[in-house]
Order: sequence, then structure tokens, then C-alpha cells
Amino acid sequence: MPRLFSLRLSSALVLVLLLLLGACAPKAPELSFSPKAKWGAAKKPLDDLKEMPQDAAAYIEKGKADEPLLSAESAKMRAEIYIERLFGPWRGGNAAYARKAAQRNLAAYTRNPGYDDAGIPRTKAWTDAIAWNASLRYFGNLRRPAILVANSNLRAIPTLDHRFGPPGKPGQGYPFDMLQMSALWIGTPVLVDHVSRDGGWALVETAIAPGWVRTQDLAYVDPEFMAQYQSKAFGTVIRENTPLGPGITAGVGAVLPIDDTDGVRLKLAVPAAEGSRAVLRPQWLTQGEAALMPMPATPANVARMANQLMGQAYGWGGLDGKRDCSAATRDVLAPFGIWLPRNSAAQAKSGSFISLEGMSPEEKEQTILRMGVPYSTLIWMPGHILLYIGQYKGFPAMFHDVWGMRTLDAGGVEGRKVIGKAVVTTLRVGEIYPDVGPERIMLNR
Repeated sequence: MPRLFSLRLSSALVLVLLLLLGACAPKAPELSFSPKAKWGAAKKPLDDLKEMPQDAAAYIEKGKADEPLLSAESAKMRAEIYIERLFGPWRGGNAAYARKAAQRNLAAYTRNPGYDDAGIPRTKAWTDAIAWNASLRYFGNLRRPAILVANSNLRAIPTLDHRFGPPGKPGQGYPFDMLQMSALWIGTPVLVDHVSRDGGWALVETAIAPGWVRTQDLAYVDPEFMAQYQSKAFGTVIRENTPLGPGITAGVGAVLPIDDTDGVRLKLAVPAAEGSRAVLRPQWLTQGEAALMPMPATPANVARMANQLMGQAYGWGGLDGKRDCSAATRDVLAPFGIWLPRNSAAQAKSGSFISLEGMSPEEKEQTILRMGVPYSTLIWMPGHILLYIGQYKGFPAMFHDVWGMRTLDAGGVEGRKVIGKAVVTTLRVGEIYPDVGPERIMLNR
């Protein structure tokens, strides 16, 4: 069975080996590594975004593009686990936990309602109106299974209003809406525990977390629908902005059942609403748009999924249909049947980890190069997670969706040098800038 490891770069930096074919324990690293010949050695500090190819396939070692990262048996097992977890809400959840989480979130944002889009403080009237509509005092305990019939947002409290931090402080304004928990793809199974007073919001349990979704985005399912839906083989969307019907698109990471195939295309069963009930509507997709799940896990295929996201704008919690760091890693690996939790800290705890605590920056990099498996290793630090894809001029190369680098100006004022998109960099990105410097690069976090 493949093992999952994490590498911790400093006191809290972790390396996670996801798809190892073998089950042997990692060996102690030998701290020497020859740079990849075609890149040569770095003669000066890198200007990552100008120098490094923004193509995840550029870092594949010669002759290894199609080498399997997972055995057929492991791939099948992982895909089965993925589907089992995805449909967990339909097998019964934990209504008491969902209610407590909803109450805790309402209480937290009542105490600290934050600021609106214009930087104006939210008022007690705003939180009172949301709490009144949530009506948790009269918790319904409905326990009704449902499915999303549109791409949706999982919210901490029942509102689409944004809640930002203090204006002018780094990492507090757009896109950091603290009410946004996650984007959810069409076809996500949920369990409805409670409906808001106005009927516009449902408190649901999902496979990743409980939260609120718009009732217009879901439809209820019965035992016959659930049995039919779960009995099919599953396909995964592998191209961004793939049309699934009038006004609906999906991207990398969406999972839907397969109705049929003509050997070239896949006919997916796409959930839709008829009244309040769910029905399935067929949608033919080409080989470039969808694949049978699990897709073969090879460096070329993982790079292909990463390149679908490359350059896309950053979105905290999936805000505005965009991705943050953990959404990017989760969606890139989903087509291969690799289940990851939704947030970066939980992803890092998905298995054993290798700590890099106490090592110098150079030793950390050499350990990653020695022990990391390109396209199947995650690097975690508090608040961020990256996919290791190989090396560039002797430095580990990372695919990640990142907001920016911490800065400190001459007056001691903290800020951000914004990247704001999915990119390939080293862990030293920003080192060339004086207000970032070696003290605040990812390698030293």
C-alpha cells in the first residue's frame, strides 16, 4: 500500500509523499545532489517568475513522463476510498456537530463581524438579521439527503455578504472573505440538516465540512436515485470550464457518474433539479474534457492537470470560483482518485510526515530533492501547501496557488508582494527583493 509522508521544513514545514509504489520507510538523506543537466547550475539568486518555465511538464525528467506513480491495485483502492468518502453524507452524518459548528460560527462573527467590501465596519444589525434567518434555536434536524445541481459555495453563516478584516492590513482585504469555507462542484452529495427561516439557505453536511449552501443550488434525492447514482463508474473532469449543460461548467476535480461511452467520448450523468427533486441529464464529453476515474497517475498526467490551473487567479476558499493553495492541490490530484482534505493543515496530516526541523535552508532543499517524488509530494508550512514537481538549477521546483510573499519595509511595516495566481517557483521565491529577503521566504518559515 502506498505510504503518505510529510516533510517539515522548519519548525512547521512538512513534506508529504503521496503516491509511493513501495512501502519501505524513507532512508536518511545524503546531502548532495547534481543539478539537472538541461537547466545547469544557478549563478545568482533566481528571479523565479521571470526565469522558471510556467509549465508543470517542463520539469519532468527525461524518460519518466509516463512512468506510473501508483500501481494499478493502489490506484483502484484509492479511487474506491475517494468515492466512499465523497458519498459519506448520504450514509448518515452528525447533525449535532453540524449544529454546534453553525452556532460557533454565528457566535464568532457576532462578536467580531469585521468589515464590508468598502472597509466599513459590519454592524450588530447585520449579524442579528443573519442569526434570525439562521433560526438555529429551532433546528430542524431534517436529515434529508440531497445533491448539488450547480457549483456552489460552502459558507460559515447563511449570507453571501463578505466579511473582511481591518482595511489596510496585509492579508485582510479581498479575496480573504472569512465566511467562505470552500467552493463545491456540481454533483457533490450533501445531507441537509436544517433550512433557514426564509428557505434560501440549507445547513448541510459535506464530505469536507458542514456549512451553509443556497437551497437553489441543491435538489433532494430518494433511495432509488442514490442507489442508481452510486452504482455507476465515475468520471472526472480534466479541463477547466468544461460545459455540462445550459449555464453550467465544471473544472478539474469535479466527479460525476458515467452513463455510457462510445470508446472516444464519455456520457456523464449530470444532476439537475425538477422542482425540489434531483434528476440526471446526459452530457457527452470528449477525451480532452473528461476521463475515467482514476486517471493513470503519471508525471505527464499530473503536470497536465496542474497546467489547467496555471496562471489562474487566487481565490481564498474558492471565492468567486477561484482556488486557494489547498483547493489547487486537492483538485489537481482528484482525477487520480487521491482524496485530500480541504485545508492545508489537514492535508499535511493525511499521513506520516518527514520533518526538516533544525536543518539549514540548503539541507532542507537537498532533503526534498533526495526524498521527494516529483508530482506526488506535497510541501506544507503553516497556511500554505505546494506540490513538488522536480528541480530547477538545483533548487526544488513547486507548483502552488499563492497570494503573495510577506514583506517588511525600512520602517518596519509589514506588507505583501502579491503574486495572486497559480505558479511554479522555488521555495526561495522573493529572495531577490530587499523587503522580502531570506528572512521571509517560504524556505525559512
